[in-house]
Amino acid sequence: MEKTELTAEKIWTVEEGEKRSVGVIHIVILALLIGIGFVVGAFGSISFPLGFGVNFFWTGIAVQQVGSIWFGGWGVLAAAIFPFFSNAIAGTPFYVSLAYIPANAIQALLPAWAFRRFKLDPRMTSGRDYLYLFLTMVVSSILGALWSVLVVLKGFGLLTTDSTPLFIWGWFGGNVVAGVVFNFILLKALSGVVIRTPAFVKRWFS
Repeated sequence: MEKTELTAEKIWTVEEGEKRSVGVIHIVILALLIGIGFVVGAFGSISFPLGFGVNFFWTGIAVQQVGSIWFGGWGVLAAAIFPFFSNAIAGTPFYVSLAYIPANAIQALLPAWAFRRFKLDPRMTSGRDYLYLFLTMVVSSILGALWSVLVVLKGFGLLTTDSTPLFIWGWFGGNVVAGVVFNFILLKALSGVVIRTPAFVKRWFS
């Protein structure tokens, strides 16, 4: 019944007469995502470390990608901010975390853009939803890994040539594996509730 009443296209469509605006709830969501991202990101940084905030299983990716699908630009902002705190726990220098911003932002932005652009269902009701989410997870993590390892860590002289492939795989694999474990489950289990709340963002900030 739910699928016929609320289609994927309707989820993202601002209906005639529907008023959507930025509110206090979105600031609260931003703060919550930063807080949750800090906790789960730090867990990955401490439990599965490779170095400089790169982990073999980075649970923070779920906050970045699921949060941005549900909450648009607020999720992207949180995704760029919370790694500063989780990386600090692992001893990553501030300037490195600062240089990671483009990677963290694209990892959140790409899934959020794809769900809005292609009218995908956050409730994960079709194979198309799973395929597009997986593809955006893979592509965004590739881009994030290449930027963070080749541009940032190699650029600052923090890695040897021999260790570079391991760090690229660590960033990419740590994101994708954790994303496969958590992203699909969270979206499938909770999206039906989230999309009906005032906090859900259809556009980018409202």
